[in-house]
Amino acid sequence: MSDQIANLHDAISNGNVPDIHRKILASEFILLSTSKAGEDDDDNVGALTAELEEAEVLVAFTTEENAKTFVDGMADLFSEDESVDGILVDGAAMLEYMPEGYGLLLDPELEPNSLMAPDVTAGVLALQS
Repeated sequence: MSDQIANLHDAISNGNVPDIHRKILASEFILLSTSKAGEDDDDNVGALTAELEEAEVLVAFTTEENAKTFVDGMADLFSEDESVDGILVDGAAMLEYMPEGYGLLLDPELEPNSLMAPDVTAGVLALQS
């Protein structure tokens, strides 16, 4: 794991909003999108989200390897006729399209992973303006 990613996980665990914001802007992330055979590509514009600790979260990965490990290990989440695609986005784009009221879950089911609560995410987004 790169120092940059370790530092991002540390910043999230410390709750330092300005530091989290800087580190997200300096990073790239993999978002997962699913589609079923025969569906129109326009219907498949969305990233994987989850409900965790009674909050909606955007699921993101810090490396392609982490995303692949998650997909391989959590195959039961996806149906056999579903394809899972990874979308590389920079931190600014991820923040720009972050759904309102959502938190952020980085590298789920892996070590380390981080959960950024919706109120922390709102603080990070407020620094975007």
